[in-house]
Amino acid sequence: MTLNSQPETTRQTSSNGDAFDNASLGIGPDIQRFRDIVKGKVREDLQEYITSDEIIAQHGNEHISVPVKEITIPRFVFGSEKEGVGEGDGQEGDGDGDANGAGKKGGKGEGKHIREETFHIEELADLLGEKLELPRIKPRLTSGLEAAVPRYESIARKGPPSLRDHRRTFLEALKRSIAEGTYNAEDPTVIPVKDDFRYRSPRLKPRPKTNAVIFYLIDVSGSMGDLEKSLARNTAFWTDAWIDRQYKGTEKCYIIHDFSAKVVDRDTFFTTRESGGTLISSAYQLAREQMATRFPPDEWNIYMFHFSDGENSSTQDDKLSIDILKESIVPFVNLFGYVEVGEHRRNGDFVRSMTEEFGDEEGVVITSMEDRGDIIPGIQDLLGTGR
Repeated sequence: MTLNSQPETTRQTSSNGDAFDNASLGIGPDIQRFRDIVKGKVREDLQEYITSDEIIAQHGNEHISVPVKEITIPRFVFGSEKEGVGEGDGQEGDGDGDANGAGKKGGKGEGKHIREETFHIEELADLLGEKLELPRIKPRLTSGLEAAVPRYESIARKGPPSLRDHRRTFLEALKRSIAEGTYNAEDPTVIPVKDDFRYRSPRLKPRPKTNAVIFYLIDVSGSMGDLEKSLARNTAFWTDAWIDRQYKGTEKCYIIHDFSAKVVDRDTFFTTRESGGTLISSAYQLAREQMATRFPPDEWNIYMFHFSDGENSSTQDDKLSIDILKESIVPFVNLFGYVEVGEHRRNGDFVRSMTEEFGDEEGVVITSMEDRGDIIPGIQDLLGTGR
């Protein structure tokens, strides 16, 4: 079941293979009510989904399968004329079991009912926005006008039959018959003639075009383990979902770094594990180059998020990194987010340098995540600015 697609009539197949329409059975409203129940359940458990890798693994798909727990579908259970289970006299040991009296062992407690429902990624983004009360993003700039979109907001005397406005046509016919004195209140029959016909007419309205690119920078040095990458991955997924919802398509630029930095694809971004030291400035230098060559700030709305455990190689590189951000990145991006991740993070010199330099900067967010419980507050920090 795809929840974003809600046609009035859905084709189903009966047990004998014959196709039929659910509308013909009058179950359309029931299906819609069930979809609303499912959405409500997902909204209720959204915190669990946000912090789980199960949904994140499907990133890149337009539709996402979501495991929905504890939704029981009512069904009829038919009895028989014979005595049912538990009726009549019985002897000790009667029931299922082998010849030695060893019966089947039942489970303990109630079972968990899990269904998989399919959501469009935009639906999940909207649920995220509702759950976290995220403000809509306001693009910093536009890059021109995209193709004009027709809006049927006016009425014309000529047009194709498919665009005939029956209400306006009837009103014109009524006004004409009253003016001509042919209208009979006792027999109020109004028949439009050709001059009465009115048609919906389109007006072309060009819409502003916005380009957006999201930079993801991640520290892959030896101190960054599976937990750190998982925190970064979950945050990146939901950040993607929300920002993509605000723009008509976004570009992504993935950069990994240890003592050096390079641009990679998404899979490499989340699976690479190195063992070297950390030179944060290398990532910022490469991001600056990408902005200069591929994503000029005067044409792109730029979002940049850096995930690291903060263990930079030296205080000298801390200073160099801050200088690059201050001079070449922060003034030209919509939002820069630094996320320090990991339960063993040092919370050292680099985050202190970031806070001292950019703590009051409107376009910079500095946050930390030690475990999965910090993902939601971290996402709210990053996206709550509405930039």
